[in-house]
This record gives sequence, C-alpha cells and structure tokens, in this order.
Amino acid sequence: MMWLMPCKPDQATRPVTLRVANQDVQTSLLLQGCEASNMQFTFGQMVVPQGLTASDAIRAWRLASVAPLEAASTDVLVQTWAIQGAHAQTPPERAQVMIGTHQVQWVWFADGNKIYQAAVYGKAKDKGLPEAAETYFSGIKLP
Repeated sequence: MMWLMPCKPDQATRPVTLRVANQDVQTSLLLQGCEASNMQFTFGQMVVPQGLTASDAIRAWRLASVAPLEAASTDVLVQTWAIQGAHAQTPPERAQVMIGTHQVQWVWFADGNKIYQAAVYGKAKDKGLPEAAETYFSGIKLP
C-alpha cells in the first residue's frame, strides 16, 4: 500500500463501533493525520471485523464517518471510485458532503482483509479542497 500525505502525520489507534444490521461491532482503527493549507488529511485502516464482508464494513464505516456531521442523506454524494492497482472484489467508494461551515471528501477501499479510508476535511468556503482531495486520493496505490 502506498500513499503520500502533504505533511508529517501523527498516528493514533482508537476503538471504533460500527453499526451493522442493528448490531454494534467493536473494532480498532489505526489512523494517521496531519494539517496542511488549513485542511486536515487523514488515512485510516482496520481489519474487517469477523463475520462481516468488506462491503458491509465499508458501508458501516461510511455511515459512522458521516454521522457526526449530522448531514441529511441527500447532502452526501456517494459514487464509485477507481484506485490504482485495485482488484475490485469490493468496489471502492468516494463520498463528499458540504454542510454549513465544513466540507469533507472521503474514499474507502479494501485490500485483502483490511479496509481503508482517506479523507480531507476543510471549511466550506475553501475552494481548493476538491483539488487537494483529488491530488491526495490519486496518489493512493495498491500493490
């Protein structure tokens, strides 16, 4: 797995609860993040929890990522995404949302028994965020 961040990232591991079919599934998230040009860049990974498919885990992670923003489902644009080197056993996804004062763009993808998320967070008025996200996401490559 290769990716380049525009700044030196901090690292953290934290417990995460994914909601799948009315059931809470506990897992652990390894997260890297940094700030550049008033935007936050993150890259996270987790092992697909036992009993879940990568697609179910990605869907649950997407919902968990969007939930704190309190965005209406119509405010969240989700589309397929192509990643270099991907063998699309699980289709990669890209999502974006703009609410009030903030905007976020994410991508999720799977490789083997792991799922990944890259994201760029910024202010709604930051017109450079879409280009920064495109540059960041296009640098992600699977082996």
